[in-house]
Amino acid sequence: MTDYKAIQDHCRKTTEGGLSILDDFLIYYAADREKLDREMDNRLAPYRHITRNFDPSWVNYFKAQYIAHQLFKKGGLIQKYLNHSAVKDLTEQERTYLRQQSAQPWRFSFSVITGRPAEDFYEMQDVFTSQKFLLYSTGVTQILSEHPVALWFNLIAFNGMCWQSYGPIGHYQSFRPDDIRYYASELNPREWFEKDAEILENVERNPLPYMMLMNGATLPFMVHKDDRIEHHFAEYDDDAFTNSDLETSFRIEYNDGVYRLSLKRWSDHPHFATAYYDEKEELLLVSAMTVRGFEALIKKLNQHGYELAPDPDFQVNASMLTTAQTILKKQHVSLQYSALFEKPASPEQTEALDKLNEFLSLALPEINSGRQPDVEALAKRTGVDPEMARQMVQDVLDKLGR
Repeated sequence: MTDYKAIQDHCRKTTEGGLSILDDFLIYYAADREKLDREMDNRLAPYRHITRNFDPSWVNYFKAQYIAHQLFKKGGLIQKYLNHSAVKDLTEQERTYLRQQSAQPWRFSFSVITGRPAEDFYEMQDVFTSQKFLLYSTGVTQILSEHPVALWFNLIAFNGMCWQSYGPIGHYQSFRPDDIRYYASELNPREWFEKDAEILENVERNPLPYMMLMNGATLPFMVHKDDRIEHHFAEYDDDAFTNSDLETSFRIEYNDGVYRLSLKRWSDHPHFATAYYDEKEELLLVSAMTVRGFEALIKKLNQHGYELAPDPDFQVNASMLTTAQTILKKQHVSLQYSALFEKPASPEQTEALDKLNEFLSLALPEINSGRQPDVEALAKRTGVDPEMARQMVQDVLDKLGR
């Protein structure tokens, strides 16, 4: 029988000794010798629009986590530091800790909880390697006491008995493995990740863009009745496009070399089942915001002579679409095509939308903290209709299961 009390004692002893070395000495030593502060500032520069929304202390936590990863990752800096005079001046116990950590590389992991065998202990499984590991984390326990989590992102280290995390813990309420695959592809548009292990290699090379996903950590799943709102899309080469017999099933529009094919009875909320054909690229893009919408669209196109595979290239939650667009400052190609056919919003519509966004920006932090927002006060402050404000808050609470 596993003695979790003994493992817990070992974890606490390791944490106390390890943190004193890392936080009081090694992080600063490595930052100074390798100019890692400057390197990280350069790598963070494209994400200033994200980091300015974080508490300043969080940016420092990210920096410490980044430097710790540079030290203890596979082939990390600790290998050469063990013989430095400053490290040799440490106690034998401290040097032993560093040697142990250098022998077992630290790594980032996207994982899910598969079991909870004891307090603060979690049986985890990496979603990209299927590797299972035992994690001790009081931080995970604290986060779970506040809200549910669908996916975790940790920098993990082995202490000889189990794994522990170091630095900020990524905790996403609605992201799933497919969302991370999509984000990696948008982050690296010139790469094609054939294997999930290649995504983790990308994280290991530069984890900072993945740390920025904390910007969307508290966004919930979106559901309309029985349909989960998630973007399903696929791209197909098509050098023989013709719209001669498509009018019976689609509403067809054309602008600037792009056809938009809106599937009748499926093109409105919540499905938005639509295909785009780009004449220049000879590319057919099939897009829908629900599973049923995507399946109906593929089926109808195949009835008109296509032989399209029924599986989407990506299946992405609406929360990830929003988060990726915000972090990377770019829209998905389907949204770019959609913009060709949108009518400019009136000043009145724009003003109303701005008010709704302001209301949500004030209400959501309260909800995510487990507090009931003062709907009437926030509605009055932002100019939103009180009844609409109450309904919006209730919709969010319903989605969170509260």
